[in-house]
Order: sequence, then C-alpha cells, then structure tokens
Amino acid sequence: MAVVRSWGPVLPALVVVLGLFGGALAGALRTSVAPLPGDAASLDAWARVLSDPAFARAVLFTLGVALVSTVLSVLLALPVAALLRGRALVQAVVSLPVLVPHLLVAVLVVLWLGPGALADRVVDGLPVVVRDRLGIGMVLVYVVKEVPFLALLVLAAWDGDVARREEAAATLGAGAVARLRYVVWPAVRAPVVLGATVVAAFVLGSLAVPAVLGPTTPLTVPAYALRATRLGGLSGQADAAVALLLASLAALLLAVVAGVLVRRLDGVRVRGDGGAA
Repeated sequence: MAVVRSWGPVLPALVVVLGLFGGALAGALRTSVAPLPGDAASLDAWARVLSDPAFARAVLFTLGVALVSTVLSVLLALPVAALLRGRALVQAVVSLPVLVPHLLVAVLVVLWLGPGALADRVVDGLPVVVRDRLGIGMVLVYVVKEVPFLALLVLAAWDGDVARREEAAATLGAGAVARLRYVVWPAVRAPVVLGATVVAAFVLGSLAVPAVLGPTTPLTVPAYALRATRLGGLSGQADAAVALLLASLAALLLAVVAGVLVRRLDGVRVRGDGGAA
C-alpha cells in the first residue's frame, strides 16, 4: 500500500507514457533481434553496432554535445531569470523561442551564419558553425531554445515566498551572492535539475538539428540510426533499432538519476525549512 501511495500521483502520467511509447520501444526491440516477422531471434545487430567504431564516435559526440548544451543552458538560465523578474512583457518576448520548433531555429542559423549567408557577407572570417566537426552550430541552437525554457522554470519557482525570504536575508545583512546561494538556489535547484534532464534527454534523441547542422562525421546517434536505415536494408533497420534503443536507455537512466536527486534535494529543503521554523 505504501508503494501505491508513493506512486499514486504519477500513475496517470506513467500510464500515458507507457501507452504512447511502450509499443514503439517494444517494436524497436523486436526489430533489433528479428527485422522480419518469423525470423529467428539473433543478437547480430547488437554485436555489429556495439563493435562499430563509427557508433562509438557517435556516442561520444552525442554525449559531448548534450553535456555542453545542457551546462551552458543551465548557467545562462539563472542570470536570464534574474533579469526577467518583474518584467512580464519581456518574459513573454523571451519565451517565444520555446514555442518555435528546433528545426526552424536550425534553418535560421544556416540562413544567417552559414558560409556565404547574411552574417558572413557583413563580417568576414566568422567561425564555421554549419556542419562543423565540433557541433558548435548544434550547441548554439540548443542553447537558444533551452535557455528560455529553463529560465521560465526558474521563474516559476522563484515566487513571492522566495522574494520575501530574500528581503529578510537582506535585512539581516546577507549580500547578493549569499542570498542567491542560501535562499534562491535551494528553491530553484529541483526545477533546474528536472529541466536540465529534459534538455539532455532531448539532445540525445534529436534528429532535426543534426540533420541540418551536424557534420557528416562524427554523426550523432540518431543520425547514425538514420544512415543505417538508408544504407543497410533490413540489417540496417535492425542496427538503427539498436542505436535508438541505446539512446532511449540513456535518456531513461538520466530520468531515474534526476528523479532520485530531486527527491533528495526536496528532502533537504523540507528539513531545512523545518529547522528554520
């Protein structure tokens, strides 16, 4: 009964997620071991993918892009949220990128910053951000998209109660850095962790942005899967299923780690508030 009570608030969302994506994951798992109905189950596709140096490079490249994009987005989200506080109109403007598809932002980067594009004609010698091997263009798109998303999450937690505690801390002589560390950060860190997890998981599985801005080598994991389906026939479909399943597993592990971390952070905050009271 205790388990049911603890899972009760998330059971409806869990049912929806399993209903929407469980079937797709099950289909991908079947394809990874038997591309055609009636085929004997085999782990050949798993062995091919896991021993492929191109897949290893794709994993490292994807993890690097996800890490850099997530860290930059988190670091920029906090000061952006501080600048947006109390400015409803500016908040509405800054939140517009959240509504714009990633693909559109990637296309705009090509139009503005690509070789021979508008910015390149005005400023000579711009760094290459389209199809660059470091993935700078992809990171740029993710940061532009995710900083407003994370800033809005921070603003939702940075509410009037936190503002009143900031005022009380200032009255007691706490400076801006101390207020941010001991008052604001404990209130916003759980949303930041959850938001960062969403960002990282999205980057791990994103295909649209790498398709427009990503290099031909190394590939991201979703781009590797797309290429496998185009070049490998039925065996390529099995290879693509393996790659996507591994990306999904990485996102799931991220979600589990974030969930555990958020529960611990909430527990620390509750004990701290209780002690203060």
